[in-house]
Amino acid sequence: MNPTLLLVDDERDNLEPMRVLLQEDYCVLCAESGARALEVLEREEIQLIIADQRMPGMTGVELLTRVRELYPEIVRLVLTAYNDFESMLKAINEGRVYRYIIKPWDVDDMRLTIRQALEWRELRITQGKLAADLSEAHRSLAQRTRELERAHETIVRQKKLAAVGRFAAEMVHEMNNCLQVILGLGKYLKAIREEELEQIRDLEAQATSLAELTTDIRDYAQGAGAAFHPERVDPALIVQDVVRTCKHHPDFRGLELALDSREHAGDWSLDPRQLKHLLMNLLRNAAKASQASGAKEVQVSCRVGDALELRVVDHGPGVPGERRERIFEPFFSTWERDGTGLGLSICRRVADLHGAEIEVQDTPGGGATFVVRVPAPSEDD
Repeated sequence: MNPTLLLVDDERDNLEPMRVLLQEDYCVLCAESGARALEVLEREEIQLIIADQRMPGMTGVELLTRVRELYPEIVRLVLTAYNDFESMLKAINEGRVYRYIIKPWDVDDMRLTIRQALEWRELRITQGKLAADLSEAHRSLAQRTRELERAHETIVRQKKLAAVGRFAAEMVHEMNNCLQVILGLGKYLKAIREEELEQIRDLEAQATSLAELTTDIRDYAQGAGAAFHPERVDPALIVQDVVRTCKHHPDFRGLELALDSREHAGDWSLDPRQLKHLLMNLLRNAAKASQASGAKEVQVSCRVGDALELRVVDHGPGVPGERRERIFEPFFSTWERDGTGLGLSICRRVADLHGAEIEVQDTPGGGATFVVRVPAPSEDD
């Protein structure tokens, strides 16, 4: 379709010659005032406007300034007398006209000016589209880069997990051989040394737990999910059992392990083995933190209210705020030398299995407090 031009002049004798000249190549509309021109612009799609400067009510510069504000994509030309230099400056500065045309206008110059103005408009539109396409391509590239970075991180993590799985699968068989010997010795010792029954039971419990752990490692290496076997148990007794076990662990040498717990906390649907793993990892982390800062006490508590709340408190260096979002990620460790970055990720996994929340808080006076909240079962459970 031919471009549409709007000619604006309050004198019809000036409008008619221009209309006749241009209608062979363009669709030409006319208006005899600035107000009338604005009405035409509201309902018609105009590519170029030519306005006479000297019009009553609204001058050409005033009209073109409004057009620039409302329809900036329309190319603007102004007709002005040769000696009206001030109007030319206003047209350039306020109306941002493409060109001004001196009256009386020349036919060939008029045609050439309009053709060049429309070509300039198309070039500007094309440049705008190219800029928009370039901006969109940049956003798409940035998004793709972020996706590739996340994919790379996932691949690296999967490679680490695969390496752990391969190593675990190779070691399970040999570990089981040793465990069977330990279990056999435990039964033999229990039969001949009844006075050391509690220690022997602890030894047998740990050996049994290790045997179950090797099974978990084997299943995990073969792609199976984490085993979860909830039963009705008293969490206070589990905490007491873990505290008694920790007192024999090398990490707790020289530390006082304070237990703040009622003797009984009622029956809860929990996986005892998984909950022991969670508490053991939290307590070992607390012991490391305490030794690093010279603190002598680690506290653990079990409280029951609207939820079951387990707390492990240390007075170590604490966890900086910028690391709190990552400490539960696999392989992320705050210990530069001896940390594997798996302990707290195991805690998060066990908490998730129980539908529980786990978080770290500041200990008053310095240190870190890890809190695990297990929601109370609903009436339907």
